[in-house]
Amino acid sequence: MNKSRLLAAVAFGAAIAVSTAGGAQAVFYYEARYQGTMSSATTVVDTSGNLNDGTVGSANGGAVTSVIDAGSTNPYLHFSGNACASPGSCEQSRIVPAVSSTLIPNSSGSGTFAFGASVRIHNGVVDPLAGMNVFQYGFAVAGASQWKLQVDKLTPSCRWADGTNEVLLKATGYTLPDNTWVKMKCSRLSATSFELRVTDPATGTLLTPAVTTTATMGAIVPTGSATIGAKTINSAKQDADTDQFRGDMDDIFFHRD
Repeated sequence: MNKSRLLAAVAFGAAIAVSTAGGAQAVFYYEARYQGTMSSATTVVDTSGNLNDGTVGSANGGAVTSVIDAGSTNPYLHFSGNACASPGSCEQSRIVPAVSSTLIPNSSGSGTFAFGASVRIHNGVVDPLAGMNVFQYGFAVAGASQWKLQVDKLTPSCRWADGTNEVLLKATGYTLPDNTWVKMKCSRLSATSFELRVTDPATGTLLTPAVTTTATMGAIVPTGSATIGAKTINSAKQDADTDQFRGDMDDIFFHRD
């Protein structure tokens, strides 16, 4: 996989200024970033410098492994198993950051922030009609805050909720291609502005038009644990219950202004 690494993010508390043709945007700080490196079979290394390593949980033989493609030097994370609709036999795996309380926007949850990941799916492994979670914190229940990136039916979407209001952005009309890396980024750009960008991680080129909206939204302060790859691990459940991700994942991140 060919894509640039922002090495400055490795330093503790590293700040990165993002510039566009229209001028400099806000300076943000990575609170967590996972770029495919594992220090053990169950530990995913946080390269943000904040030591927020992720722990792999699994059931029914599921696993997360660090893999490097032939001809590349960049590792990525592979989530094992094929799409499964047989409760009790589905391979399950997910990653839980050591600390989730830092994955909340500044200003007591009202600040701007972004989260995302690069994914690669493989035809024959995924169910094209399945729901697959990529990165989330909080649950979609009444009264609860949440931020979430998912690829349900192979279409990227982002969700933000403050417990009363909800924003859901979908890359309608776009389907994840087979065996191709795609980067997805969900951003709260201001108090009322939200955006989903789907790009080529090697070039930054948009693969489908950015999806934006404006909406009323209060503080987003999820509780519980952030999760990567599935919302839960339960050996008795099938993929439809756990929203298990199948395929490859890289450069999973959360940053805030």
